[in-house]
Amino acid sequence: MKYIINGIEFDTEQRTLSYQNQTVLLEAKSFELLREFVNHPQQVLSRDKLIQRVWQGHVVSDGAVNKAISKLRQHFEQLQPNIEFIVTKPKFGYQLNFTAQLYEQSTAQCTHTKSLPIKKVFIICALLSAFSLAIYIFFTAQKKPNQNYTVNIERISAHDGLETNLSTSNNGQLLFLSSPTTNTPRQLILKSLDNNSEQNIPLDIQRLRFASLSPSGAFILWVSKDAQRCDIFRYDIASKIQQSVFNCDGMQNIRLSWQANEQAAFIRARENNASPYIIYQLSLTTKVLQQLSLPLQYAQMKGDFLLAAHPNKNQLAYVRYIESNLSDIHIIDTQNLDTLSVHSVDFMIDALNWSVTDDALYIADKKSLKRLDTNTGQTTHIKQFSYPIESIAVSTKAAQERILVSQYHASSSINQHQIATGKSVSIFSNAALNRLPRNYQEGMLFISDMGKEHALWRFEHEQLTRLNIPFEFGFARYDITHSGESLIFEKLGAVYEYNIVNKQLNKLINSNHQTYAVNYGNNNKEILYSSNKTGQWQLWLYNRDTKIHQQLTQLGGYSGYFHQGQLYFSKRHQSGLYALTKDKELLVIKDFSNINWLNWQLINGNIYFYRRGAGIWRYNISTKIEQQIMPEHARFIHQYHVSADEQTIIYVQLQPMQGDIQAITLR
Repeated sequence: MKYIINGIEFDTEQRTLSYQNQTVLLEAKSFELLREFVNHPQQVLSRDKLIQRVWQGHVVSDGAVNKAISKLRQHFEQLQPNIEFIVTKPKFGYQLNFTAQLYEQSTAQCTHTKSLPIKKVFIICALLSAFSLAIYIFFTAQKKPNQNYTVNIERISAHDGLETNLSTSNNGQLLFLSSPTTNTPRQLILKSLDNNSEQNIPLDIQRLRFASLSPSGAFILWVSKDAQRCDIFRYDIASKIQQSVFNCDGMQNIRLSWQANEQAAFIRARENNASPYIIYQLSLTTKVLQQLSLPLQYAQMKGDFLLAAHPNKNQLAYVRYIESNLSDIHIIDTQNLDTLSVHSVDFMIDALNWSVTDDALYIADKKSLKRLDTNTGQTTHIKQFSYPIESIAVSTKAAQERILVSQYHASSSINQHQIATGKSVSIFSNAALNRLPRNYQEGMLFISDMGKEHALWRFEHEQLTRLNIPFEFGFARYDITHSGESLIFEKLGAVYEYNIVNKQLNKLINSNHQTYAVNYGNNNKEILYSSNKTGQWQLWLYNRDTKIHQQLTQLGGYSGYFHQGQLYFSKRHQSGLYALTKDKELLVIKDFSNINWLNWQLINGNIYFYRRGAGIWRYNISTKIEQQIMPEHARFIHQYHVSADEQTIIYVQLQPMQGDIQAITLR
């Protein structure tokens, strides 16, 4: 049968969507989901119903449902961009946004042969079936890995420290930032990949945040930023003259990529550390800035967080955050802004860049380098490295393509600071990246990548144990009881509690509540969490006995604690710490950055928080006196935890990093 959904033809026999000479072949779950929506017009289908009908009642995670819904949305977006076909109904489920109309010409192909002899009808139908099978096999074959590579590796750099921020030109130049481990200042280095000669680019290295080499190799776009001002400059390498092209005040964490004709640049940026990334196009001639990405309904935690412009075509690739283990790669035409394709991968992408020889993207999944064919959607594994990949650049040498990869080896120690004496000592250190420590009476918990994935570990009485959680913990904020008996955390919008003593994991709140920044409430029977399920980030209180969710804030809330029955909280998009008194907000601490949502605490009437560049401070609610209790140490990464007796602080200190650049040639 065939249906028409807002002009798109849904063929249930061929399992395809077709629109204006474009056809998308649906994989099994996308087809079954769409068939359920079509068979239940105007109905909101809950997750439970979808699991029962599409997964036949098998136990699947909320992430599996999210991924399948996201994939179906991508198919529709590929045919009709910026139209919402599948609508999320918070607390209820999903609904098809259009009514599917049965196609008028509903007779099957074989029914047109009724006047023919039965033998001929059989032959025609058999041929048609064989033809359909051949088409199916062809499309299926396109999705299978069909290319094996011989990988040759060559080391490009030998600098002490770390090389990052790679970009290349079409004439064999490589630009990168060298950050030594000693007191030697950073350098922006331009290197010839033909003769290996290097030159130092004389920019203001203290203000430099990011730099990108133009396709011709004649210019460098770079971000100059400090606490007072942000500018994007274009630097002429030959004349050593630079000019300001854009004032980027109000933007943070900027990344740049040149348009192929060098008349424009693409900018990835966000307003602050709590807002999503957005992609913009900046005309270098008119200075006009245009937003390209992130419709409101996709404004997730990270937004569109990576970008890469094609070196030879008017195409841009950007990566959209969907979930912690799901990313979408959007390919758009930069002239008319049409979406050319959308590709979903089941991992978080760390870096990407275009091939210079064809329509492929090289992408990094932690330590793994992969190649994505943007025409077929096929992803092929290229190389597994020993350390994570920081950035990717692509060039050619002797008519062969070379993929340049910068890596880094990151590790961190967990230190303990005595508040009374001001002395600090290391209490745990290894070659892994150890983060987000939380202490309790007998020991501490922390997240580490010392295994194959980011997991939660316990360090107690000099014994190290991995907590038995049945999925990758990832880098997730969590709250722990003072006794260390249990902890709560958010995963894909749901709230879980893990009992460390009996090693049991329980789901307390379903993902449809879109939870974040979870804490225990007045007691362990209450869960305090933030959510944007009403369209804005607000704080909610969940009672585990009554199963009731109560909205607490009306003007914004992100992370909070109770003290003597009163709520103290921060906001996501606004600095300051607030108290809720008789449904009215009271500003308690003005100079309180929203970066504190990750670590701030309230203990016995004392608020502990971090000020960038200064360290950790204590504010007493009763006396309204604040004082600094720990200065910001070198390589401190604002992850800390104050003990329940308020005598010590454990914190994370990043160790000096090492890395290099490697060139990969595929044969």
